[in-house]
Amino acid sequence: MSAQRQLFKQRCDELLRRWVRDPLLPVQVEAPQALGRLADIDLGVSSTTLQLGRRDERNAVQVSPIGVGGSHSASLWVKASYEGYRKAFKAFLVEDYVLPEASINLTGFDVDHLLNRKRSPGGSTYLRLEAIPSTINQAWGAVFEKPASNQGFYANQSRTRRTLSWPIAAKLAWIAPPNAGEGTAGIARVASGLAAYGLDRQDAITGLTNMFEFANTDPVS
Repeated sequence: MSAQRQLFKQRCDELLRRWVRDPLLPVQVEAPQALGRLADIDLGVSSTTLQLGRRDERNAVQVSPIGVGGSHSASLWVKASYEGYRKAFKAFLVEDYVLPEASINLTGFDVDHLLNRKRSPGGSTYLRLEAIPSTINQAWGAVFEKPASNQGFYANQSRTRRTLSWPIAAKLAWIAPPNAGEGTAGIARVASGLAAYGLDRQDAITGLTNMFEFANTDPVS
């Protein structure tokens, strides 16, 4: 595994481990001002919300533990409507890990809004970004995020704060979603992969099943 791929994996794994400790870990907030007390709550140190380079804080902000450099716990949040998020993620890696910009290669990875930005009411909220393997991210986008982003859902019109969910956890674990040929065995496979992080396998099966059933329900019927 390349050093950069390992870095992305370590970041995802760290976020998953924190979700085990805190099931209310946010992936969407209504404003940057909410992040200092929500984004990194169990590090044992205080966190601060910082400007990312010269970027307008209305577009992108980073949350970093005070006095800790190069931390996998630092996070990048962007406004859902912000189109410069890929460059912002590279800038975040440069600042937090002191990497040469020319060394950052995102080939094979998507800079992913952990919550699909189409689920942000009017594109007004702030979403956490992470690097996810493109095949994994796009597969979840097709089978779950696209139906879940239906604007008929009340939550997609109104909810400005959301926490990490079972499908997001699977993306962070780099686990492919169930496919049409697997049926319930696919959900069991995903749940088994998540159990390796200390999550309850049956809880994962129930949670994933409920979320798939909800996302594929006609919200206006």
